[in-house]
Amino acid sequence: MVWSLLPVAALVSVPLHGATSLSFDTPRAFGYVIGDLIRHEVRVETDAGQGIEAASLPREGWINRWLLLRRVEVRREGRRRILTLEYQTFYAPLEVKNLTIPGFELQLAGSGERLAVPDWTFTTAPIRALSVLRAEGPSMRPDAAPAPLPTLGPAAASVGSGLAATGALAWWAYLSAWLPFVSRGRHFAEARRVLRDLRGLGDSREALRRGFSCLHQAFNRTSGEPLFIEGLDEFFRSHPAYDLLRDEIQDFFLASYEVFFGEGAPAPSFDLARMEALARSCQLAERRRP
Repeated sequence: MVWSLLPVAALVSVPLHGATSLSFDTPRAFGYVIGDLIRHEVRVETDAGQGIEAASLPREGWINRWLLLRRVEVRREGRRRILTLEYQTFYAPLEVKNLTIPGFELQLAGSGERLAVPDWTFTTAPIRALSVLRAEGPSMRPDAAPAPLPTLGPAAASVGSGLAATGALAWWAYLSAWLPFVSRGRHFAEARRVLRDLRGLGDSREALRRGFSCLHQAFNRTSGEPLFIEGLDEFFRSHPAYDLLRDEIQDFFLASYEVFFGEGAPAPSFDLARMEALARSCQLAERRRP
């Protein structure tokens, strides 16, 4: 995940009335993922060196459900006022998507002149590619019946063994959600397979990030849209089969925020084994729904 501020890649200069000018410095408009910081600079210059009305400045805090304005700072350089804005995006897309940071208006002290700062659109992408979760092998076929033998006893034993093997394979395929008529819980079945592959890495920071990411994708696909902790109540209302797992799912989302956005936070108690257990519980809960 990219946490460093990016270099300025665009400068928009807007001529205004009288001797007032406004320039809008923005970083590159592509290549962002959830948790990245985005820095904008707005420069206002007047002959009289007027300041900016504090009441017209954007307020720090949540702008919408995925965009946080972390810092607002104004400094003076001669007749110029420089407004620095630091945003953080929390959007977790399933594919590359365009998002827009809304514009706003500033008001100059004394004259009351209003200056419009335009909207800014950028591109965000998933943290990891989804191809590993989408991969599906060919449909399973039952074992061929054994060739008949001249004596009834060994033939019956062979047929019984073949049927037992076929039944075991079919049951395993059912638990893994590989059969074409078993679609419920398949997103969490895919997450379980990825989590099993991560066992060899232990509970390293990178392994935890990959584990949280794949289980988040299962929740996003089940919900039909990116699911954040603020939307869990609505998720449980529309997917009541998961309500019995409410506490464990909420703990998962809280631990995920610590891993991805907690600066210097200790390793969470939600390890890979606990993630795999939650994925299995969600898979079974989805299959039990009416």
